Amino acid sequence: MGNPKDILVLTTSSVEGLKIKKPLKPVTAHVVAGTNFFSDFMGGLTDVFGGRSNSYQKQLTSIYNEAIEKIKFAAHEIGGNCIIGLSIDLDEISGKGKSMFMITAIGTAVIIEKENVINSLPNKNEKFDNVSIERIKVLRKKKELIKDAQSGTLTADEDFWNFVTENQIEEVFPYILKRYSDIIVTPQNYGEAYNTFNKRFTNYVNVLNENQKNNLLYDNIKSVENNSIAEYLSKVIEDLNLFNYEKIIKLLSDENFNVQKIALKMATYDKPFYNQNDKENLDEILENIQNAFFERGTKTMKKQMLSSKEKEVWSCECSKINEIGEYCSSCNKDILGFKPSELKPSEAENEIRQKIDLIKEYLQL
Repeated sequence: MGNPKDILVLTTSSVEGLKIKKPLKPVTAHVVAGTNFFSDFMGGLTDVFGGRSNSYQKQLTSIYNEAIEKIKFAAHEIGGNCIIGLSIDLDEISGKGKSMFMITAIGTAVIIEKENVINSLPNKNEKFDNVSIERIKVLRKKKELIKDAQSGTLTADEDFWNFVTENQIEEVFPYILKRYSDIIVTPQNYGEAYNTFNKRFTNYVNVLNENQKNNLLYDNIKSVENNSIAEYLSKVIEDLNLFNYEKIIKLLSDENFNVQKIALKMATYDKPFYNQNDKENLDEILENIQNAFFERGTKTMKKQMLSSKEKEVWSCECSKINEIGEYCSSCNKDILGFKPSELKPSEAENEIRQKIDLIKEYLQL
């Protein structure tokens, strides 16, 4: 099943060309804002009276979007891929001198034919007879941002993040990684600044379509020079539920050992839902893990001191001779090239096999 972020949400009960395969049940989502929402709003009344209500609109939009995301997850949990008849209610809850603001999203989760979902979406390459000045302005700003990114003069302020997120500007992705490389590599040095970046970056990636997300994240794990950045991108994949069998298998066969180790960890990530096909896909993951990792050190025999007998030892890639079963006393790696804190192939295999057994038991395969 797909990502809950990609569930289609409609305010109508039907759309031309949309075929409902199976209705499920009503779903709801609630988001409550505390009294600080109203205090912030009251503090910005001058903006409202002056014809500008940006701060209020931003807070409302944030709560609205959160409600939409929650109702998408509610539909996804019961197997839906579309929500029809969406309605949004706004209520004020008061009591004992306190007030809260609540948005409730209500809709019906349904399953629609997949091909109809694709056909109902706007065609990115569709030609128009007319274009609005707003679209012209967006395109102009997009080109300016890309130019600034290429020249190294990009200013990544809040307006930048809002613009690239709202308009899905995938072209600036590599420049964001470069601009924030220090924060990504040493998050402990930046505190709250890292948390702010991580939230903005994750939101930015999340609004892209499924292919864009997967291509940008997985391809950059392979291509970025800094292993810490690759590790960070793998964590974004985990957070956004972007597990992709084909791409993980491709990374497992990469010639870069560090990329293979990241792919090994990603192979243990969970999907939101599993079906019968996942059992076969996980079996294929296991086979690729077994083929990808081998002894990088060399086993040999060594004479023991004060004895004519020999014992088996292993020679590390760093040339240090070590006892069988021990980590290298020089580089602290085992014979497979893994450090003590790193996930080992055998551990990943055990975790995946356990997952396969649970899937088989639950789905009665």
